[in-house]
Amino acid sequence: MQLPDQTLARLRRLTCLHPLTRVQFRLPDASDFYILLPSQSGDNAAVQKPGHTEEAALVLEMSQSTLSAVIDGRLSARHALLLGEIRYTGDRELAASLADIFGAKEQ
Repeated sequence: MQLPDQTLARLRRLTCLHPLTRVQFRLPDASDFYILLPSQSGDNAAVQKPGHTEEAALVLEMSQSTLSAVIDGRLSARHALLLGEIRYTGDRELAASLADIFGAKEQ
């Protein structure tokens, strides 16, 4: 599953990033992928890659249908986290920031 370009752009603007942050998405019913998020210093954009990464700052596990519903705006990421539809391990601040970003609509 490919995240929309506008979502990747919003991810890059996170203020809680380290020089290079890795976020792993585990989708038991689809292909896993991860996102490389460079810090705000530089012109590198967020990059999505298939598979697994080591040293992920955050690991998110959910079904593909949950991720699709969050991306499409049919489900709040924060609500899905609270209901246990999205499970995470790792950086709590980053998880909260992602919930806010996925809930945001492009203006």
